[in-house]
Amino acid sequence: GLQVVLDADLNLEGETIEPIPTFSGSFDGQGHSIRGLRLSTDGSHQGLFRYIREDGSVKDLHLEGVIAPETGRCQVGGLAGVNYGSISGCSFSGSVSGLNYVGGLVGMNYGSITDCSAAGTVDGKRMTGGIAGWSEGLIQRCRNEAAVNITISESALQLEDLRVSALNAAELTNAEDEDVVSDSGGIVGFSKGVVMDCENTADIGYPHYGYNVGGIAGRQSGYLTGCENRGRIFGRKDVGGVVGQ
Repeated sequence: GLQVVLDADLNLEGETIEPIPTFSGSFDGQGHSIRGLRLSTDGSHQGLFRYIREDGSVKDLHLEGVIAPETGRCQVGGLAGVNYGSISGCSFSGSVSGLNYVGGLVGMNYGSITDCSAAGTVDGKRMTGGIAGWSEGLIQRCRNEAAVNITISESALQLEDLRVSALNAAELTNAEDEDVVSDSGGIVGFSKGVVMDCENTADIGYPHYGYNVGGIAGRQSGYLTGCENRGRIFGRKDVGGVVGQ
């Protein structure tokens, strides 16, 4: 039942803050910005909010900063690590990086994300997306301008070149057990939910590297409609303008 209203822009440059552990109230940013966002904690479930619960809502909030935990690094997003609630009219600009389930706005989404946007860069290994890394909920009318997985380390390239000949067809398709990047999307890395009326304009993927790369979804087994991709899409296998696999 907690109601939070942000009535001014906040500048956190030079400061680090603890993420909000769990939130089930309403947060109205009123179009204001929080700039210079950096977290003082490492581990998984990282973002301004670690968890937004089913009865939680965040709207009209704009964030700028860097989310880059050094340990754990799963379920990482600019706004929330995991979302079960409602996010609307929000944006993140900056850099988000992690390991698995990494999104410009949300790491893992079970709720709804509507009328949101992301810009900057998003980097992860598996399930990485401009808006959400992994989604079983709704993503609607979102726009991504954040480049996703467009750089890769030289050591990772060498490792894949050595191991790719040993991969069979199933492993190439899923790439679950190999040390390669998989499931990179302009809107969502891996979607089991609904993606509607979204647009990507950023570059996604690295040339000749990575599996399941798509302009909207890297991999999807849900419902996708009314989406447009205008970015360049790169990868090694299962690469598509809208959906990789």
